[in-house]
Amino acid sequence: MATLGPEHDAALLRFGIGFTDVVKRPSANASTLTPRDFAEWAPRLFARLRRYRPRVVCFHGLTAYRPFADLVLRVDTPPVLGPQAVALGAIRLFVVPNPSPANAHFTVDDQRRWYDDLARFMERR
Repeated sequence: MATLGPEHDAALLRFGIGFTDVVKRPSANASTLTPRDFAEWAPRLFARLRRYRPRVVCFHGLTAYRPFADLVLRVDTPPVLGPQAVALGAIRLFVVPNPSPANAHFTVDDQRRWYDDLARFMERR
């Protein structure tokens, strides 16, 4: 398995990886986002996913994934970190802990392990 670092950002799309936010508005942290923000932006993200069709969508944090799942996927399956039980057609969904320094529950090593899990998940696709 090759190791990708920050210097590989421009090449990620070739691997079927794209990073984006659910809500495209500046915010100090996720707690300042409102249900209205998600209602406006989640369908836009869904449209981008249908257009670009990445192999896997990685959400940073359950706080971002939950409203997307509720508004777009309309599933009752409780979200968890890691691979999700639902998919968008051939697009698989994966959630890692939010890497924000405000998320003190996870260390840098924890975060790296989640990205390693994501890499292994992608290799199986």
